[in-house]
Amino acid sequence: MEHVDDLTRHKIREWQLRRLEIKDQMANHPERVLELSQVLDQMEEEHERILGEATTVVAQPDTGAALELRLNVSAQNARDLRKLLELALHELDGVLDDSEPGASHPGGMAGSLGAYQFDLHVSPCNLE
Repeated sequence: MEHVDDLTRHKIREWQLRRLEIKDQMANHPERVLELSQVLDQMEEEHERILGEATTVVAQPDTGAALELRLNVSAQNARDLRKLLELALHELDGVLDDSEPGASHPGGMAGSLGAYQFDLHVSPCNLE
């Protein structure tokens, strides 16, 4: 599995925070939408540069892991994303205690908030 280095991850987080601030400004000041849209376009170019400069780190799989979770969430705003994460966590919580070794538990939902989907794999090793 490949991951980006810590410096790139930090730059992306800062970029995401600035982008959210601009989107909030757009919502609060509709008269500035055109101006702020141009700023967002420039930020997309910045994002591409950040990713282009990224150092890839190859992570070795943890062979002793008992649980592996893959989660994808998409939403239009931070409030909806938080709600979807809460829903996914609630659904996962119900599956965790009843998981049998070697089992796979897919789940997800889609609606007006956005969508999430997950796949929980329980390895054959003993769970505590």
